[in-house]
Amino acid sequence: MCCCFFVFFFQAEDGIRDLVRSRGLGDVYKRQMPYCLIFPGQGTQFPGMSAGLDLQWTGDGPLIDLMAKGPEDVLTQTANAQKAVFAVTASLWMRSGLDRPEIAMGHSLGEYMALAVSGALSVPECYRLVEKRARAMQDAMAPGSGSMAAVLGMPAADVAALIEPLADVWVANINTKDQVVIAGRASAVEGASRVLKEGGARRVVPLNVSVASHCPLMEPARKALREYLHEVDVRGPDVRVVFNASAREESEPEKIKDLLALQLVSPVQWERSVKYAVGLGIDRFVEIGPKSVLAPMIRRIVPGAKVEVVTS
Repeated sequence: MCCCFFVFFFQAEDGIRDLVRSRGLGDVYKRQMPYCLIFPGQGTQFPGMSAGLDLQWTGDGPLIDLMAKGPEDVLTQTANAQKAVFAVTASLWMRSGLDRPEIAMGHSLGEYMALAVSGALSVPECYRLVEKRARAMQDAMAPGSGSMAAVLGMPAADVAALIEPLADVWVANINTKDQVVIAGRASAVEGASRVLKEGGARRVVPLNVSVASHCPLMEPARKALREYLHEVDVRGPDVRVVFNASAREESEPEKIKDLLALQLVSPVQWERSVKYAVGLGIDRFVEIGPKSVLAPMIRRIVPGAKVEVVTS
């Protein structure tokens, strides 16, 4: 089955736009190295996300139907959403024709695609691992008991200071200098949202997720994932991978396992991760996923960066 995708360009160099139209994105990046591949996470799922893709490699007929037709509320459940996002992203990457990047990194769930690109794990191995991760996260909380919200227009330090006196709510993602995500028990996130609005946040937007990720409430999931990782053969990556929990690269397999588990209870350090990649000489990024959420962040973190997007 043919894979159709759209490529959007921001600040492309002269001649690159026409080359991509005529020869494909992969040809550009066989000539224009180095670059960084980036992958979004949960929240990018939507009914119809699998259009034009052959996803039979997943062996999951019910999930394929769910991706194609919904309903959206079932697709949004963590146990389904994470598998769906990974499956579509992996299929887009495999069909993209892109050459090997200098660096790969993903936001939350997207970190598993980065590992697949790096060769530390195969795509099927990552898919099985994502399935275990999603189930552990879903089982860690009763449905509806956790939530997350994006805080816009307020620095992370100010967000942390305002919610520090509150119980059961934490900073979960530091995406840009003025875009932060909080997570915790649903009632605590609701109360924190009011405090943050009163404290000067431009907007606080509830996220379409079913669990509170990247906070201490995920400790049962962290333990379950780390236990499962004992059985997984993680190999040394052939591509540099920058990890969410540390905003640094790691190549030692056991430390990679520790970082994957730690990510569940630690903030995603996205801004620091992007700056780390830039410090290694990267000024080109390609985002691959069901829809684009990271490209605007990259442009805010690194003004002038060249960003391309491949979506379903």
